[in-house]
Amino acid sequence: MADDRQLVTYTFLKVAGPAFAWPPDERRTAAQELAAVLDEQAIAGTLLTYSTVGLRGDCDLMVWQAGDSPEALQARQSAWRATSLWLQLTIAHSFLAMMRPSPYLRGHRHPDQEGRRRQLKPSGSKYLFVYPMVKKRVWYRLPFERRKAMMVEHFAIGHRYPQVKINTAYSFGLDDQEFVVAFESDEPAAFLDLVTELRESQASRYTERETPIFSCVRMAPAQALELALGLQRPADAAIPELAELSLAAPG
Repeated sequence: MADDRQLVTYTFLKVAGPAFAWPPDERRTAAQELAAVLDEQAIAGTLLTYSTVGLRGDCDLMVWQAGDSPEALQARQSAWRATSLWLQLTIAHSFLAMMRPSPYLRGHRHPDQEGRRRQLKPSGSKYLFVYPMVKKRVWYRLPFERRKAMMVEHFAIGHRYPQVKINTAYSFGLDDQEFVVAFESDEPAAFLDLVTELRESQASRYTERETPIFSCVRMAPAQALELALGLQRPADAAIPELAELSLAAPG
């Protein structure tokens, strides 16, 4: 790439019906094959997997990843296609975007500020909420300072919810949407309250579209795939450290 801005993809996969006719051992073997590929790619770069089983009707899992070039992302998905499970998967949704600093946060020097990042740095929270977004064209005809003032209000609302981390990536000219927004949190209720409050902000009146919205649960690749293939109960599919915390909780 010409600079250090990473490309980001959000790939939502759906298991085809015929896969459920396979014997459980065959499904598990196929899941382990693809999981091994995803695990290897996660070690080499930024790649996280999430389950959407029971939370969306049109997809079962999501792969969130970043790469330094389009070719790097293509090579990763080519490796998925070489597995036996790929014939039983369909891509339900796929979004492409790029990291870049926010134009409304120029001069900001806080090292952890979302708007300054050129690299995707997930926090690894248990839940991820993702949606593509398009602004009304009239937004871009407003004077920059007026837009900035509305975005300052928008950011101030976000700062009232420190338990929610936003990851904004830009899609102008790269894909159908203008942005892809991904919120990480361990508290779904906090995210719901944040979005409810954001609806009242001035900037929200200039939103054209922000659907579909995906609620995703972070899991290791093998766990997410086995859950999608009907091989695990949701309680068994949690990330190990989260499962330990759940077992230790009172009540």
